[in-house]
Amino acid sequence: MKIIKTANKITTELTNKKNIGFIPTMGCLHDGHVSLIRKSKKKKLLTIVSIFVNPLQFNNKKDFKKYPKTISTDLRICKKNKVDYVYLPQENDIYPEKKIVTKNKIHFFKNYMEGKFRPGHFEGVIEVVKRLLSHIKTTYLFLGKKDYQQLIIIKKYLESIKSKIKVVPCDTIRAKNGIALSSRNKLLDQKSLNTAGKIINFLKKNKNQIIKSNRNIFFINKIKEFGANKVDYLSAFNLKQLKKTNKPSVNTRVFLAYYINGVRLIDNF
Repeated sequence: MKIIKTANKITTELTNKKNIGFIPTMGCLHDGHVSLIRKSKKKKLLTIVSIFVNPLQFNNKKDFKKYPKTISTDLRICKKNKVDYVYLPQENDIYPEKKIVTKNKIHFFKNYMEGKFRPGHFEGVIEVVKRLLSHIKTTYLFLGKKDYQQLIIIKKYLESIKSKIKVVPCDTIRAKNGIALSSRNKLLDQKSLNTAGKIINFLKKNKNQIIKSNRNIFFINKIKEFGANKVDYLSAFNLKQLKKTNKPSVNTRVFLAYYINGVRLIDNF
């Protein structure tokens, strides 16, 4: 496994390399990330993991500062799973200019959920993806379904620029109590993790009622009763039409963002 820390070096290293699988991450790796790595290795691709906590996608500076960083453990996980390259750029490698201007056209789906409650979030996501992909000329891009809205928006962006990169959606990996694995879970104590598990299991059992409900006040109040401090949204979308829906179907997905002890968690099912 090679560890590379500069844009010039990774670009030079990958010159003439083909069949590349790229997994962009913000570090604090867990089994969800490992599932993406394994999927790339199973396809027999040259597998690259990037670790970069992107300041541009945080609309809250405190959230950015407290985002968990476990680089030594991350590198051990990558090595154990036979990653070929780990790209560890510094901020000035990704954003060499002093003032960053984002001018990317982003799909209208950004206006809902994460885009609504985190202004500028998807602009920051697309900007960093664009810059990482300029350094790593990948064939396949592996993205987890836990960030399903992000996955759709990245895919739509790549389609809009007529990119030939193939996006590979990967299933959400869950803990035994049902919660989606997330780097932010490390910020929670066991009691809070148990609370999150109760919330998700309750919602999954009632997913059809949530979808059919025009206003989810009852379910939002139930989430708070379980111990959530705040709920940003509980919404059902038809992923084919990318519109809110109250009709359960194979294309319908429920999206959720909530806080426990000041830690913001997202999920979908």
